[in-house]
Amino acid sequence: MEKQKFTVNVKEFKKMTSPNAFHSDVVKYVCYVQCASIDSKLSEWMGINPREQKMTTNAAKKISESLIGCANFHELNRGLVLSVDTIAYDNQKNTAVFTLTDPELHGDIDGGHTLRSIFDLREKNLLVDDRYVFVEFFTGLQNTVELAEARNTSVQVDLKSIEELKNSFEVLKEAFGELPFANRIQYRMNEYCNDGIEVIDVRELIAILLMFSQEVYPIKEKGVLSETQPIQSYSGKETSLRKFLNLGKEAREEMIRRMMPVIPDIFRLWETIECNFTQKTGDANKRYGTRKYSRFDNGKIIGKSFLGGKDLIYFIPKGIMYPLVGAFRALVVTDENHKYSWKMPPLEVWEKVGAKLTGTILDEKMGNPDVIAKNTNLWSNLFKEVYICGYME
Repeated sequence: MEKQKFTVNVKEFKKMTSPNAFHSDVVKYVCYVQCASIDSKLSEWMGINPREQKMTTNAAKKISESLIGCANFHELNRGLVLSVDTIAYDNQKNTAVFTLTDPELHGDIDGGHTLRSIFDLREKNLLVDDRYVFVEFFTGLQNTVELAEARNTSVQVDLKSIEELKNSFEVLKEAFGELPFANRIQYRMNEYCNDGIEVIDVRELIAILLMFSQEVYPIKEKGVLSETQPIQSYSGKETSLRKFLNLGKEAREEMIRRMMPVIPDIFRLWETIECNFTQKTGDANKRYGTRKYSRFDNGKIIGKSFLGGKDLIYFIPKGIMYPLVGAFRALVVTDENHKYSWKMPPLEVWEKVGAKLTGTILDEKMGNPDVIAKNTNLWSNLFKEVYICGYME
């Protein structure tokens, strides 16, 4: 992105040097900026803000209402925080000229909803000239992550948004790049929410992958089948994200690269099971549609599949999907270089034992899928069925 210069009308312009300035070249400038003077091209410099702006929320609507109705908006609103390359004040014209040069360091850090509201109202000719917003300009920042994390606290920024700013997901983007749903993966808060896209939270994809990770949930321990089941993959997306991050950057990137040969198969397996689950329950002489959680409604479409977006007439809760898909980790093998592959193709095993697996699940008397998903014995039984098919048949 090319260097851009912006000129805004300001009042009460002040320079503030840090009391610890000998440790840093960072300088803060504060002022009130006339909202109508902010060029909408500034919207192109919002990549360092950890969350996308969802303008349909009540909070966003209240900002717009306040902009329209309150002459003292500058006192009621928390304002904007901008990282800039340079800024200069003209006390004769009461203007400030600032420049942005690096999209990874410069732009809007906090106040994205306020900025979007200003642009939206000006486009609709609803923004009056006497509206001002409080702005903090920072020069000299070499890293915006810490400041972004500290300032974005009115609605807590989730961990994945901060990690996206740290480029923690680059290896996942590499691994997911060719998957059919890659353009729906949400790496930070509210991403795509204004585009009407059915998003897929990256934390959930991480949770699914970790079930198959031999670093996190090894199939064997000391030469025997492990009794540990990856129930936490179902019960906590945030926990799974933390497990992934706690591996350390180098270790987790190496793990994902080793897993790359099987990653497309894992998600293809999920989609196949979700779409064909009731076919297998029929083969097992089980009536899935009578379960309340199936949401069956006389053959009407009741939803879309999680990854493929295909029409479904039965809902398969994730409390069923996780232990069922997770059972196929029994087929993972690694070579002398720790590269992942399959003992037997998982879809082939699904065709062979899918009816038995779904029957095992529906034999559970519990009517709550959340309880089903936390049943260690069920996870173990499904895992062993797949293992037997892959190794002994």
